[in-house]
Amino acid sequence: MRPVLIALLLLAGLSPIPLALAQSTKPPAKPAAPATQDSPLPTLSMVVPERDRTAVYSYYRAEVAAGRCPAGLAKKGNACGAPAQAKQAWKLDQPLPEGVKGEALPPALIAKISPSPAGYQYLRVDNDILIVSLGARSVATLVADLSRL
Repeated sequence: MRPVLIALLLLAGLSPIPLALAQSTKPPAKPAAPATQDSPLPTLSMVVPERDRTAVYSYYRAEVAAGRCPAGLAKKGNACGAPAQAKQAWKLDQPLPEGVKGEALPPALIAKISPSPAGYQYLRVDNDILIVSLGARSVATLVADLSRL
């Protein structure tokens, strides 16, 4: 009886995978496909400090209080307001359309906010202050919406 037990143990030890484990093993899972993006370029996640947003709103509120409406805002009585609902001409992570022109921010405002990241600039497009890439003119982030003044 003893030689039979030894023979069985040897056979069990020589088999590469015990029968119970062989039945429970599954093939390795396939890696998940990468998420598709609408744009061919990776997105840049920019965070605008609240200090910069506050500086932009304070600057333009002072301009409005002095009776100077920034371009893009219409004079309404003694105040400036957003014109009739205009369609937003830009999209995040997309280049500005051909006909859309942006204006540089006034030097007095640029002095109050953080420098733009390398390869980017601040632009005012209609009622919006944006950070836009220099070459492709791709919109990285919205800094402020002046229609909220």
